[in-house]
Amino acid sequence: MTMNMKSINKACVSAVAAAFAFVAVTAIAQPSPAFKEDQAQMKSDNATLQRQEKRLEADTAKLKADSASGRMAAESKDAEKNYKDQQAIKGEKKDIAADKPGSLQMKSDKTTLQRDEKQMKADKATLKADKASAKMAAESKDSERVYKDQQAIKGEKTDIASDKAKLITAEKK
Repeated sequence: MTMNMKSINKACVSAVAAAFAFVAVTAIAQPSPAFKEDQAQMKSDNATLQRQEKRLEADTAKLKADSASGRMAAESKDAEKNYKDQQAIKGEKKDIAADKPGSLQMKSDKTTLQRDEKQMKADKATLKADKASAKMAAESKDSERVYKDQQAIKGEKTDIASDKAKLITAEKK
């Protein structure tokens, strides 16, 4: 009977050991919660990157279309001021041409013309300075959108690289 008990004991001990080994192997095979979280973050960042790239394509196409058609959306704020100054000067010159020589209206229009020309000169200097210093005021709304899209894509690529590094370290654990 003792012999029989010893064999049963040995069988039970080996069965329990096998069960523990199986549990340990399955526990090791399961990815850690941190690894799963890193995978989910990487998937999210990749999806965001794709959306940003599509937005960049659309904004670049809009910029090209607006530039080709001569829309003011393709012009910067500074360039738009210059355009409006030129239009004002054209209008004043037409007014002066229609005025009677020596009239008060002609004097008033000439004064306005001089003021508009000074304003245009100042606005041109501002545009030149803004372009030289790469200020966004020298950029159009369309080009500003394209620039912001490019910056967002750079950020997403940095996030993805960070996520890859986290995944590698999580796999090693």
